[in-house]
Amino acid sequence: MSSTRAENNRIPVWVIDDNKGFCLILSEALNQSEAVECQKRFHSCKSAIQALTTGDSPPTVILLDIKMPRMSGLDAITTIKTISPSTQIIMLTSYDLDENIRTAMNRGAAGYLLKSSTPADIISAIEKVQKGGSPLDPMITKRIMGAFLGQTEENRYHLTRREKDILQCIAGGLTTLEVARKLKLSYYTVDTHLKNIFQKLEVHNRLGLVTKAHKERLV
Repeated sequence: MSSTRAENNRIPVWVIDDNKGFCLILSEALNQSEAVECQKRFHSCKSAIQALTTGDSPPTVILLDIKMPRMSGLDAITTIKTISPSTQIIMLTSYDLDENIRTAMNRGAAGYLLKSSTPADIISAIEKVQKGGSPLDPMITKRIMGAFLGQTEENRYHLTRREKDILQCIAGGLTTLEVARKLKLSYYTVDTHLKNIFQKLEVHNRLGLVTKAHKERLV
């Protein structure tokens, strides 16, 4: 069972990363803080899991890289949470793929940061998860929000991905034939999609289409 604070009132943290240089620099930066104490460093998930299963007091927070030998950070999340459910895991990685973010969160990670984060950002994230928060790297948050807003606008009119591509081309001033060539589609296919777009956006000509597309931020 992990305590929320060490005896010196600093949040106990472990770092798991196979990059020994990064691991050392990060732990030293964390230990300069009055809020956080990096108690242990591990260069593989298996060594950290072994420490958890052999009686070491679990930390409040683990900073966990993804790409490591033998067992990835993503694969280790479930095992760590099974051994120490109260330990909060923050992924700290160079990989910002949406699939990795979804997998990490689904398996129980509390936060996701990129290695470009400053020590102050990482310490702030540690404090947030200790209080029940779920910090995300600002770059990831921005991308997710952008995708969400784009999806919201697109779904309002139930545009397909292909219709969205064609709308972008039309808004750029391309003719139906030019769109067909650019997207490697037949003229008939583009024309059919265009008619469907007109119907969905309730417009009757290209000028009306482009005007509404810009007004509704579809392009």
